[in-house]
Order: sequence, then C-alpha cells, then structure tokens
Amino acid sequence: MTAVEDRPATDAPRGEVGASRRRKEDQRLITGRTRWTDNMTLPGMLHLAMVRSPMAHATITSVDVEAARSAPGVVTVIAGSDLADEQGTLPNVWTITPEQKTPTHPSMAVDTVRFAGEIVACVVARSAAAARDAVELVDVDYDDLPVLLDTREALKDETVIHPEIGTNESAHLVMDFQTESSPGDVDAVIEAARADGIVFEREYEQQRLIPAFMEPRSMVCDPTGEQTVLWSATQIPHILRVLLALSLGISESKLRVIAPDVGGGFGGKLQVTPEEFITVLVARRIGKPCKYTETRSESLMVGHHGRA
Repeated sequence: MTAVEDRPATDAPRGEVGASRRRKEDQRLITGRTRWTDNMTLPGMLHLAMVRSPMAHATITSVDVEAARSAPGVVTVIAGSDLADEQGTLPNVWTITPEQKTPTHPSMAVDTVRFAGEIVACVVARSAAAARDAVELVDVDYDDLPVLLDTREALKDETVIHPEIGTNESAHLVMDFQTESSPGDVDAVIEAARADGIVFEREYEQQRLIPAFMEPRSMVCDPTGEQTVLWSATQIPHILRVLLALSLGISESKLRVIAPDVGGGFGGKLQVTPEEFITVLVARRIGKPCKYTETRSESLMVGHHGRA
C-alpha cells in the first residue's frame, strides 16, 4: 500500500493535489543513458586547466607562461593580469547579515593570492590532457605573506587577509531563537545562569567536511550563437545566470545557463565559482566553445565546505 492509498476517505486526494507521482528520471540515470556535463563535446571545443597557487597567502611577483604556450596542443595561456580589466569580482551569493563585509574577489588572482589553490592562470588547449600537462610549465614566483591557520588568531586582526575591509571578521551572526510560548531574554537567562554558578565551557574542534559528490564540477560554454550558453553542473542555474550577467556586464537576455543532470551536490554546487566566470570569459574572448572539469584533487582543495 502506498501512503496515498492508506489515506482515510476524508483525506483522499482531489485531482492532481495530493496524488503520488512516479519519478521520471530514474531509468536513464541507473542505466547510464543520461548525459553529464563532462560528456558534452561541441565542434571546435577547447579545454581549460587552472594554474593554482600552492601558497595560502603571497604576493605574485611574476607569471611566466612562455614555456606553457609552446607546449604541444596548447592554444594560449591567460594570466590574471590579462583579465584584470574585464573579470570584475565574484559576487557574494548568500549574504548572512545586512552589515556583512564582502571584499573584492577576482575570479583569477592578479597581484595577491589569499588561499591555497587560488587560480593565477588558465591554460587553453585542444585536449584536457594537453591543458593539464602545460599547467606544470607555468612558472609563478611568489613572495610569502603571513598565513592564518586558526580562526581565533584570525579574529585578532594582526594579519588582515583583505586589507580593504580592515578586518578578518566578515559578519557576526547571533542566532536568537524565541517562540510565542517562550519569548525569553537570552542575555538575562545567561546572566541568571552565571549568578547561579551554572556555567559549562567547552571547546570543540571540527575537521573540514567535504561534500564529495561523485561528479566533479564541470562546465561548458558556447559563445558562438546569439546567446552565450553555459552548461554547468550547478544547483543554482537561475542565480548563476543573474550574477554572471551582472558581474560580467552581459545582458541576461544574451546569456543562458543550463543545468543538465547533476551527479550529486550536497550544497557543494550552491555557489557561483571562479571557474564558471573564467570559462565564460575565456570562451567569449577566444570565440570558441570551452570546457572545464575539475580533478578530484581540485575538488578537495578548493571546493566548498560541508556543514559541521
């Protein structure tokens, strides 16, 4: 018996409302007949690979791409300085508080890297293998800057990662849950507990959690039609379209975002990523379709955190 069949007569579904629906997508997924983003191949398509900083915080003193440009199968190599005037800044998709401070965040670093794995250059090649091989030939020089490995140390602001906002604290969020039956006064309750000597102090350390979806993030951009079309393994195609258009100065009517079947997300594909911006920028600059698919190592290094 199904849940609907078990309903009492007085709660029977009327027409479409409350009626069970058989899932439509399972058959093609479990029989391997779906098409993931990385399965896509367009005529003349090029492949991208990202050059990432091994440093958590450093000044970029030079980026030498000549050896990579000469490698077999490579079409070009684009550094952050090449996109400085057109890449804009990555938007903050999920604002926590109205007072939240959001620093400028280019999709490709220009003069400073602020986390390990930040993109400093992009290799464009005729195959994914050629692009990844050429990444090793890009020579980047860095001058180390102080790094932060502990949140408590970061809050002291002795080393500020984004000087433009003057602090490492982007937002201060206090969750104050109250109900009609128990409106309460949080501060008063805490003070009363302290007065009664009922105080428990504990410090917990939580490891980093990775969503670890089966399908790594993947995207294909085709700039050759009347609309620039981006296929992306994303959980937020509509938000992605709006923010891409806004940040890149493209009319929304000239940009289409398609989310094909997505091989898992768990919140890890709920953001607008630097790679999506770069793929669109490079495809439009070169005038040919471009694909980027991250490796598992990249997913673990720069993917979004899971919930603790």
